[in-house]
Amino acid sequence: MKKNINNITIIAASMICLFCLISCHKVKIVTATTSDLNIYPYLQGNPDQFSEWAKIVDKSGYAGFLTAYGSYTMFAPTNDAVRLYLTAVNKPSVDAFTEAEAKDMVTFHLIQDTLMTNQFKDGKLPTVTMYGQYLVSGVTNTNGVSSVTINRQALITQGNIRTGNGYIHALDHVLKPATKSSAQLISDDPSLSIFKQALVATGFFDTLNTISTATPKRWFTVLAETNQALADSGITSYNALFAKLSNTGNPLNPLDSLHIYVAYHIIPEAKYLADISSASSHFTLQPLEVLSSKLSVEKVLINDLEFNGVHEPGVELTRPSSDVSTTTGVLHIASSHFRAKLRVPFPVYWDVADFPEVRKLPAIFRKPGATLDFAYGTLKDFNWDNPANVMTYSGDGPASSNFPTYFGDHLTVPMGTTSRHHWIEFRTPLLVKGKYNIWICYRASKGSGALTSSTPISGSNCPVQVSFDGVATSRQFNFCIQRPLGTDGELLALGWKKYSDSSRIANSTAYQYMSGKFVGAVDVATTDRHIVRFDVQPAAGTGNPNNYLDMIHFIPVDWSSQFLPRMGTNGAFVNF
Repeated sequence: MKKNINNITIIAASMICLFCLISCHKVKIVTATTSDLNIYPYLQGNPDQFSEWAKIVDKSGYAGFLTAYGSYTMFAPTNDAVRLYLTAVNKPSVDAFTEAEAKDMVTFHLIQDTLMTNQFKDGKLPTVTMYGQYLVSGVTNTNGVSSVTINRQALITQGNIRTGNGYIHALDHVLKPATKSSAQLISDDPSLSIFKQALVATGFFDTLNTISTATPKRWFTVLAETNQALADSGITSYNALFAKLSNTGNPLNPLDSLHIYVAYHIIPEAKYLADISSASSHFTLQPLEVLSSKLSVEKVLINDLEFNGVHEPGVELTRPSSDVSTTTGVLHIASSHFRAKLRVPFPVYWDVADFPEVRKLPAIFRKPGATLDFAYGTLKDFNWDNPANVMTYSGDGPASSNFPTYFGDHLTVPMGTTSRHHWIEFRTPLLVKGKYNIWICYRASKGSGALTSSTPISGSNCPVQVSFDGVATSRQFNFCIQRPLGTDGELLALGWKKYSDSSRIANSTAYQYMSGKFVGAVDVATTDRHIVRFDVQPAAGTGNPNNYLDMIHFIPVDWSSQFLPRMGTNGAFVNF
């Protein structure tokens, strides 16, 4: 006990001495995470480059928080850029700006986020400016030298200047925010007069003319049609457009076809050409109607579709007159007339082994005996969980007796709960909104031979839960189980079908391996491409390396036949 008391006394004495030492000497406490100057002090410290912009920042009243710590990105015009701007706005010096004008200038050049140039893309920056409008970046090439542009108004002359509270990007021009709404710009353009009248008649003019005060701010993207685009379709006036489209006589009625036409030209987000081309579809103000989009070389196309085996040419958004920022969003100009089409559901017999990346390889695509592993991230419409895994394409050939697959090819998708695919996602072809039965068509196989529906599961096992747009289907399927024997009616009652053309298959055993399994009915809410996902189930264990996926069928629930046509190894559809 005495020894413990002595120890306590020694510790207490040491603490008192330490306190006295601290009291007698100044202790320098470092609070900054970097020794770099913050944004405003950096501007002040580099007067040869930024003295004029520093004066504007000071006049705005924002010098204080740009001296404090935080996370910002400032696009700072150089002295020459500010002088050019002064001449353009007829101001003698920066002293002539009011505080309000200076605030607007600074906030339009300032983002409350740290963005380096390697995060810029051809399109809007990921974070809106403190002014409340997006900035758009791009790349221009002059005499073989590439430069980053901002808002098509300025070049970045020096990027990624690191400061203690963010980054500065030097600009050769002052950026100018949009001052007019989408509705005002359309109204000011005589070539858009018919579309403007349609906006007014349907009530959408006011929607596109009202600056949002919501948090976050609401934006709209308009795909406007010129008078010439309408004239090319035989519509030379608003009255002609009204006569052709208005089926109720009241364009304010959401069920009126003219109302639907205008709503279908408005996307409820701010989307520039790069945003439009980088996604396959976009919701519009017309409920459950989407615009499809694609990039063809350098052309951004709307509704360029392969529909029921027929190519429907798309409508180009003209680059020179599009990507116009407005106070309410973005304005694009469509080169041709388009509107939402009334379509009815029809069967989609999807060959999953037919995708763009393999089509570009003529030495592989549908060549007997050809195989190719596609690495993670190389397939636009397929995704899976493990970057170490691959998706294998195999060409069986139309004469294959052991693999009588549709068009003589298939995908191998090994799945399991260990190192194999845990899940796989597929983006479907275009599906018209409606209710469909989903059939998974595969060649049954397992490590030591195919299982039958009546054989107890042993060895390789691969039960899979299918989901459509995140909603699980009512039934699972198992890559290792082959369809049972029976007539078409008997099989349908059990949730199976023969989907292969038996007339071209000499091997009767292989024919039975070709299994079509019903996994459930789904409601397709929008005419669009959707996501089908396979999730391997815990009972799979290590799973099966030989999962051979051939097709996925989407057949309307009220279609005349769920099992016809059969699919031939030569690509033919056979109705017997």
